[in-house]
Amino acid sequence: MSRLDKKSLKKIREIFKETGSIRSTAKRVGVSRNAVRREIRGPIHPGEVRKTSPRPSNLDPYKAKISYLVAEKHLSAVRVLEEIKELGYQGGYSILKDYIRTIRAKRTKGPTAPIDHPPGHEGQMDWSVHRVILGGREQAVHTGSIVLCFSRWFYLGFFMDETIESVIRLHEEAFKELEAVPATMTYDNMTTVGFHKGPGEIWINPRFKAFADEYGFEIIILRPGAKDRHGIVERPFHYIENNFLAGREFVDLEDLNRRADLWRHKVANMRVHGTLRERPIDRLKRERAFLKPLPQLPKDTYYKEVDRIIYTDFCVAIDTNRYSASLNLIGNQAKVRLYEEHLEIWVDDKMDCRHTYCQGRHQRQVLPEHENAYRKLTSQGALLEKAFLRIGEPAKSYYDGLKRERGSAAGYHLQRILKLADRYGSDVVAGAISYAQRYGAYSAEAIIRVIHGKALKRKGKPLPKTEDVPENIKQWLRSCAVERQGLDAYDRMISKIIDEDTEEDDS
Repeated sequence: MSRLDKKSLKKIREIFKETGSIRSTAKRVGVSRNAVRREIRGPIHPGEVRKTSPRPSNLDPYKAKISYLVAEKHLSAVRVLEEIKELGYQGGYSILKDYIRTIRAKRTKGPTAPIDHPPGHEGQMDWSVHRVILGGREQAVHTGSIVLCFSRWFYLGFFMDETIESVIRLHEEAFKELEAVPATMTYDNMTTVGFHKGPGEIWINPRFKAFADEYGFEIIILRPGAKDRHGIVERPFHYIENNFLAGREFVDLEDLNRRADLWRHKVANMRVHGTLRERPIDRLKRERAFLKPLPQLPKDTYYKEVDRIIYTDFCVAIDTNRYSASLNLIGNQAKVRLYEEHLEIWVDDKMDCRHTYCQGRHQRQVLPEHENAYRKLTSQGALLEKAFLRIGEPAKSYYDGLKRERGSAAGYHLQRILKLADRYGSDVVAGAISYAQRYGAYSAEAIIRVIHGKALKRKGKPLPKTEDVPENIKQWLRSCAVERQGLDAYDRMISKIIDEDTEEDDS
């Protein structure tokens, strides 16, 4: 095989660049196709290695998305895998993890001294604040975590604050699930538990000290600056944020804690720990023999407290069931204490009521006193509605508008409008209703303004008190009315009900 001269080799490269075809290049230069192949696939200059095109990867269509999730959202490889699988990725985890290592910013770590943790000896507790999506709105929640140092088994709970009540509740729930207590618990300086006041002087919160004595564990407050001593509980917060919270949205705090429990049981405590190379749940089996048993406390001292809103059906939601509270507490934030055999609803540090648990699911339990109060309220509401509709034809559509615009406050506006009908006559009020409805003004204040011959004002403007109305305005309003009827006995009955309620409120 004869060597081609440099001129022929250069001509091969030029023609191939022009045609892109080995056959055409060989024909035009007058050489064999193998000679063309050797030239275009070999090094351009002596000693130079030609770079070959990289093989296509399963990751190629998703690399832009992966870069965004790693650089902008700071997701771990596990969470990135979950996200791109939903987009159709069918590759493996190892190739993804290797690629993420090449694009993630490197962080340097300093040397740390190993600390020995005998089984059953130590647990650590700490707080971390995370931003999560609850009910479509981003807000801060306080993540409390307890970790057993030997097994790395951990418990976490999400709260709206870091008060002593939340600290104690976190410990109670963790120990109850664990069915045991470590010999010691260590904490950073926190006023809810204790802190270093000075050299050799440590203050312990008396209330938490009493709780620790009751459960039989020793409190250790770490000196300031000893972060490496508390790393076992601090490191999982990064794991929680990137492998559980990141990229997820939750309905409310209850949904957040429920899904966190499932994640701990199915993922976090079941994974092979990166440092120990064992699953925390397996190491916990060996550690249990060294843990202290739970103290024999009365049943009524064990309770889990959860935050709930009292909804418009005057109930709180617990595990798919609903339990009633006093009607005057609708819209309030309640603390629900869950005992083994019953639950209690507390508002403003006062117990409102106590329920036994429903035996099934998706049930509604209403106490007799709450049902009686509701019946009294609804009977008056029905009476108000009936009296209002007798004002005239415009009252029907105006009543629907009041319910739509004013919601639960519609009854208040009905009462005020009925008083106006009693004073000025139903025909005058019917005319005012017709006029106000043209402008979508659904309120007692709007009716007052119309009766007084004043322009309807925007929301938030003060309205005048009821005064005498000129006769010409009354005549004009009567002409606006579609139907003229008196309220008769209903008016007197409603006035009596309203006056009685006012007297009760004043007393």
